[in-house]
Amino acid sequence: MRHDDGRYTAFKASVRGIVGDDGVIDDPVRTFAYGTDASFYRLTPQVVVKVRSEQEVVDVLEVARVHQTPVTFRAAGTSLSGQAITDSVLLKLSHNGTAWRKYKIENGGQRITLEPGLIGGEVNRLLASYKKKHNCETQYKIGPDPASIDSCMIGGIVANNSSGMCCGVKQNTYHTLEDMRVVLVDGTVLDTACTTSRAAFHESHAPLLAGLSSLASRVQADASLLALIRQKYAIKNTTGYSINALADFSPSDPIEILKRIMIGSEGTLGFVSQVTYKTVPDHPNKASAFLVFADIEEACDAVAALRKNTKVDAVEMFDRRSLKLTSDMAALVALCPELPHLPADGEAAALLIECRGKDDEALAAQIESVCKALRDSRVPVVSAVGYTPEAFKHDPKDFNVYWDARKGLIPIVGGGREPGTTMLLEDVACSVDKLGKMSKDLIAIFQKYGYHDACLMGHALEGNLHLIFNQSFKTPEELKRYEDVLYEINYNVAIVHGGSLKAEHGTGRNVAPFVEMEWGTKAYELMWELKRLFDPQFILNPGVILNEDPLVHAKNIRQDFVAHPLVDRCISCGWCESNCPSKDLTLTPRQRIQVYKEMSRMREEWTASGAQLKPARLLAFESSWEYAENTCAADGMCQEKCPVKINTGELIKTLRQNTLEGDGTMSVGGPATPRGAALAAMLAANFGTVTKLVPPLLDVVSLTHRLLGNLPMATLTWGPWRVSNNYLPLWNKYMPRGAQPVVVPTPPEVAADAKPKRVVYVPSCVTRMMGPARGDADAGDEAVHTKFMSLLSKAGYEVVIPEGLGSMCCGMIMDSRGFRDVGATQAAQMQQALLDASDRGKLPIVCDTSPCLQRMKEKFDDPLLKLALFEPVQFILLYLKSELEFAKVRDSIAVHVPCSSKKLKVGEQMVQLAELCATEVHATPIPCCGMAGDRGMRYPELTSSSLQHLDGMMQKHACSDGYSTSRTCEMSLSNHSGVHFRSLLYLLDEAATPKAAPITARNGL
Repeated sequence: MRHDDGRYTAFKASVRGIVGDDGVIDDPVRTFAYGTDASFYRLTPQVVVKVRSEQEVVDVLEVARVHQTPVTFRAAGTSLSGQAITDSVLLKLSHNGTAWRKYKIENGGQRITLEPGLIGGEVNRLLASYKKKHNCETQYKIGPDPASIDSCMIGGIVANNSSGMCCGVKQNTYHTLEDMRVVLVDGTVLDTACTTSRAAFHESHAPLLAGLSSLASRVQADASLLALIRQKYAIKNTTGYSINALADFSPSDPIEILKRIMIGSEGTLGFVSQVTYKTVPDHPNKASAFLVFADIEEACDAVAALRKNTKVDAVEMFDRRSLKLTSDMAALVALCPELPHLPADGEAAALLIECRGKDDEALAAQIESVCKALRDSRVPVVSAVGYTPEAFKHDPKDFNVYWDARKGLIPIVGGGREPGTTMLLEDVACSVDKLGKMSKDLIAIFQKYGYHDACLMGHALEGNLHLIFNQSFKTPEELKRYEDVLYEINYNVAIVHGGSLKAEHGTGRNVAPFVEMEWGTKAYELMWELKRLFDPQFILNPGVILNEDPLVHAKNIRQDFVAHPLVDRCISCGWCESNCPSKDLTLTPRQRIQVYKEMSRMREEWTASGAQLKPARLLAFESSWEYAENTCAADGMCQEKCPVKINTGELIKTLRQNTLEGDGTMSVGGPATPRGAALAAMLAANFGTVTKLVPPLLDVVSLTHRLLGNLPMATLTWGPWRVSNNYLPLWNKYMPRGAQPVVVPTPPEVAADAKPKRVVYVPSCVTRMMGPARGDADAGDEAVHTKFMSLLSKAGYEVVIPEGLGSMCCGMIMDSRGFRDVGATQAAQMQQALLDASDRGKLPIVCDTSPCLQRMKEKFDDPLLKLALFEPVQFILLYLKSELEFAKVRDSIAVHVPCSSKKLKVGEQMVQLAELCATEVHATPIPCCGMAGDRGMRYPELTSSSLQHLDGMMQKHACSDGYSTSRTCEMSLSNHSGVHFRSLLYLLDEAATPKAAPITARNGL
């Protein structure tokens, strides 16, 4: 780590005047957390600066030049080669408000202008919404398609020239770029789409442009160098700088060269603050096949046949190790029954093949051409379906099983490593006709060095393989083993097979010492000239792409330590981060895991040392951890993005439980409090009394609010909330009134010979206690359960309420606070009551609150009862929709799908139901609101951070109101949007009427 000789102290003092105190992070915990990206390196920055605008980047760069403090830019930090970390200044894109998230779609979706803070998958969803809203004929998407597209940001996609699974050489950013805005190291901003900006740049930066023109002229006049560049970029290649720009564009137009040189430059030449893409068609008709081969070379021969004779859209390869790990996926085995029966020895492999077409006829023709090419190749295949159209799955539910396995393959393989080892990842390519031989060579190299768990997988159609292997770095011998195997891999790929050492993951620190090996001295020196031309003082991300240290790839490797079985498999890929409500407030799941592991390591060292006093660094970590733990929503949305299904929330709940029960091994928040567990047990035992007391208490608070008004009420409640150390909820004007008592409607009359329609309805404890918010005229005085009872009556259902409803709770509130045993007891009692009420699951059971229903699904162990449980949206679609007519009673509304509903996969159905009742329905782009029961009321900054984009969305679409299926989430959504959110059941009841009985013909009329 760099030593602060005074430069960084001066830098921080100056920068605080630009971005404010909250934009400068220099405490030991968070700087350590930001020292991790998706690579296997760690460098702890001296300071992290969160920048919110292009102008702040300009101003911070000026300070960096003055103090000679190198700067590294970072978007999502999913980079795999160590290019997004530094031991100097890390400039992190801040996502407060709309910072770095603006976009503009034009020309029917064929062009899109983006700021770097948008996530790649989010951009494709914006293009899909644009098509739907504007009735465009063709669906478009951005060309790059990395496996991390739902986590990585446009800034990283551009900086690394990412490609991916369904992105050929001609669809990456380099080839689909139209224009950009770039900030150079001297603070100059060039907008290549603006004639005025280009002209001004020609005046102000004539030497730089002349230098680019000169380099292009030299390249284009050098036949051997030109031929080398053409050869290297015929395959995927991100090793070194994009010197193909010097070959592809005229020396007379150096700005065109400049904007292509920026692509893949990893923040070492400038900062791209905006980019305009030419999008590519995303044909809706798709089908995929998963074909298994006995030998990897035979699989590669099949790929070569497809490459030569078809226009197939994608071909991905799984090697034997990949197949072994994915054979645990039941859905994949159901579609590919050959997987569990592959021989233990040998080098079996599989190809995932995707075909697309603008219509069914085009798709069928594409599939037939693929099948014919494979049949003609005479390559034997293990799969029973063979080379037939029947091998292709057309249903997204089926082919997404294949692609989900492929997208998660790197983390899945890494997650399967031995605890305490580090996952290493290389990314190579060669021409497809050499792929089989290179694959066999690489397997032999891994076997030679004892990497028996290594695997090869990747984009076979492009000759692009990802090499994954694991090892520890705890001894010099282990480090030497890594150095030797990496050298031999690089020599084999670059020299023996004429391939690229980095196909799409960027050079980073990982292969910086080997750029000359691949490119030769002439091209290598050309790259150094480019670096000096743009950044003569080496301010921008020095040591990345080009590095004179021949061992930089073997330094600052992140050691992985065993800390807890729940998180030991984490490889820090960062896919979880975009789902985390606290990502812009404290720590992300990846960062929590890394901080927790480091804290556990320091505790072990302290304990082993026998010292009485804890080291200062450990004390700092523990102090900071308490707040980081308390601001974790623990809702498990990180698990939804994690390919190996790590739930950091489960770790946090476990730590809270251990702290509360007095287990000092994990307690960091002061003395353990087993008395808290006793109080929780007492409250649970008297829960019926509690639920009776809460509604009148809420009514008193609501009346006080009406009498005092908003400001005095907020002032009145602020003091007790602060004194309680966040234990009491902080009042806001959308706090609910008390709910009315549950009243069961009279059963509907049915004919004597008809079977009555019956349902067990469980109003959650939240909806039994909390009614509408004051001022919500559309909700009136009626509670959620009143509205659902009305819907059930309209559909002709008899409602069964379980015995002991007043004391019933699923136990979620206790569980999330760490009282897990108490919560489990409540869930067990509820299960028995529902077994009795439903005649052991013979009647459907519906709960009006999605989080409660989802917890029942998780915690109940009776299989028949679990099948009988329905979330409200599920139940209405299956049982009520056919009995009701719906009218559109709203113009533009918002729908928030709670975390639980996302886990239950009912988000789309929720929007579909809302569309029956409103002209325009806009789903909130919020993975989790951060409410987590009452945690968002006790830590309101958590929901404020997670919902920072909500108000802008509501205003943009002029939404009159919003709907969800979680009462506490609705309170938070209302508070941060200024618009009333309520249960979707209110909207459905307002819009629904019973279907008219069919007219029976009488007397021949």
